[in-house]
Amino acid sequence: MFAACAMTASLSVTAFAAVPDTLNIGLGGAVNSVDPHFTNSTPNHVIAHSLFDRLTERSPQGELVPGLALAWNPVSDTVWEFKLRPDVKWHDGKPFTGEDVAFSLERARNVPNSPGGFGGQLASIVKVEQIAPLTVRLHTSAPSPNLPRQLAFIAIVSKHAGEGATTEQYNSGVKAIGTGPYKFVRYIPGDRIDMVRNDDWWGPKQPWKNVSIRFISNGASRVGALLSGGVDVIDSVPATDIATLQKDPKVSLVSTPGMRTIFIVFNVRSAPQPLITDNNGKPLATNPLSDVRVRRALSEAVNRQGIADRLMQNTAKATGQWLNPGIYSYADSVAIPSYDPTAAKKLLAEAGYPDGFKITLVTPNDRYPNDSAVAQAVAQMWSKIGVRTAVDARPWNTFIVGRESYPSFLLGWGSPTLEAGYFLTNIVMTPDSKNGVGSYNSGGYSNPPLDALTDRALTTLDDKEREKMLVQAVEMTSSDLPIMTILQLNNTWAVRKGFTYDPRTDERTLPQNTAPVISQ
Repeated sequence: MFAACAMTASLSVTAFAAVPDTLNIGLGGAVNSVDPHFTNSTPNHVIAHSLFDRLTERSPQGELVPGLALAWNPVSDTVWEFKLRPDVKWHDGKPFTGEDVAFSLERARNVPNSPGGFGGQLASIVKVEQIAPLTVRLHTSAPSPNLPRQLAFIAIVSKHAGEGATTEQYNSGVKAIGTGPYKFVRYIPGDRIDMVRNDDWWGPKQPWKNVSIRFISNGASRVGALLSGGVDVIDSVPATDIATLQKDPKVSLVSTPGMRTIFIVFNVRSAPQPLITDNNGKPLATNPLSDVRVRRALSEAVNRQGIADRLMQNTAKATGQWLNPGIYSYADSVAIPSYDPTAAKKLLAEAGYPDGFKITLVTPNDRYPNDSAVAQAVAQMWSKIGVRTAVDARPWNTFIVGRESYPSFLLGWGSPTLEAGYFLTNIVMTPDSKNGVGSYNSGGYSNPPLDALTDRALTTLDDKEREKMLVQAVEMTSSDLPIMTILQLNNTWAVRKGFTYDPRTDERTLPQNTAPVISQ
């Protein structure tokens, strides 16, 4: 009997020892801070999701699930009540309360020097009321049916650590005290972040004692790190490597339709733009992009399907709007723009530019799959209709600063709220820092009727009526073209043998969605 028990114990120990307790992730996007309120970007969210929690969370499939809030309900048209999770502790052992919620929702609005924050998600909140230690009420300026979805973006930070804290203090780890599944160890900008498991986390125990997330912007280097065993999981698998990786028995691929749309932002300000000139390099008296006919010409000059098929190798699909078909507020009336260079040249001539002009297209080169290659393809197509286009490719952390000065630039956004209002509020509405809208509207676009329509939509409680207004707003945007949508991406990960990954529609590569394969 003893011998049998000893053998069983020996087998159990051997099996347990074979399971890795360290996870190494190769992240393609650039992270610019550990401060969870500094930048609203997917790479930063990956770090924030590891160290911090939110009131509401998103499942890998995009469904809204409880986070630090166990339940939420509207108590009136302009008040939401959130019941908070009990017995949650910060990484330093202090208890989580409603005071931390109130502090976080205020802090996230106004982080100094943020290149693009969370004002749009919090614009409607006018008061946070703590009616019990674990009950808060959020008062809004108007009905806000999407508020629980929007709060899935906002990390809750500790008031006792965060009061007066700077972004630099979060980066150093001094103030990076969360409630999340992992604790801060060290952050090396441009290289990695190391974390250790939080054994007091309220959620399911994580299999990884140690996690290292390496920032590897180059696709070939990311694949090389995976194949050499330097990392266990990579995101943003380059389209050119998918066929090879599919044949490798030591690697598996997982993918899911994504929510990210790749698009071009036009600087539509009428004032002359230094990087838009005539064909001799002389400044133009008026910015051509302020004329919708020019914007439509540039749109019709782009072969979206060709880019999807040949450049992206079917890891993306052509699109003329932000959302996938079937998603709430997708506009059936908005088709993929036709590829018609002849019509594009005619529109340019009608606008007064029969010989075209010169322009610069700015793009990140380390943020999205094939980002600079897509920009190069667009530039070639614009050049063929006489708009001679130079591409300025920059690392993300350089690109994200100073966007207002770019004549045109490539960007990618998703909609974790799964509706068009997120794009409209952040990218299209007239910038208004007081009301927290237009935080990523860097092209100077302003359309008061569209602003008013979007405002009405986002404060309408009836789902059908709200969808009608959002669709109308999408139609208006697609007609006026302050931005030019090109592609909708699929999300693809590669994992080494011995690991699994549960793919997320929001593109985030999270340690808590990664697991070891336990062999029997």
